[in-house]
Amino acid sequence: MVAFTDRLHRALDLAALAHAGQARKDPGLAIPYVSHVCGVAFLLAAHGFEEDVVVAGLLHDVLEDSQEYAGELKAFGERVYRIVGPVSEAAKDAPWRKRKVRYANALREAWPEAKAVSCADKIHNMQSILLSIQRGRPVWPVLTNQDPLEQVQRLVWLREALAEGWDHPILAAYDATLDRLRPEARKAARLLPSPPGGGRGRG
Repeated sequence: MVAFTDRLHRALDLAALAHAGQARKDPGLAIPYVSHVCGVAFLLAAHGFEEDVVVAGLLHDVLEDSQEYAGELKAFGERVYRIVGPVSEAAKDAPWRKRKVRYANALREAWPEAKAVSCADKIHNMQSILLSIQRGRPVWPVLTNQDPLEQVQRLVWLREALAEGWDHPILAAYDATLDRLRPEARKAARLLPSPPGGGRGRG
């Protein structure tokens, strides 16, 4: 387990500042967004990743959500910055599906450390969906305009991209969580109204 160093403490403080006022998409609960990046960092530490990777996990959404803190992110070093870069989604200049495919394709050539952060990010997101279902307030409708099966399909694309030239036990955690999510997505897809102008995606 990575020790809680002053550097990690500074990264945690920066994450809290960068995501101040931001909340998770969870119906009926105002969960501060920083809980997500802490969850990602915990997953990375639990799977034996070194400090730079855990720091990147804490700060992985800074470039995407809080550009004004980019300078503070750079202060953690070039390696951390280069890990965070590939897991930051580009400007939302295209439809949801195209952006997600672009993100997955970019991960194919990413550093192993960046793949690890992306993997932990998606594991925590899937765990959060499952928790919302356990609470009786499924988060599916507020995630995107996409069908739950389409969202699961995106996770399948990402899994394929992550495995391109990289293998690590954290991928088994991804697979196990995705396996738990699939039947919930099927149930949710049956309950949601069909989107206007088209059918549902396939998962």
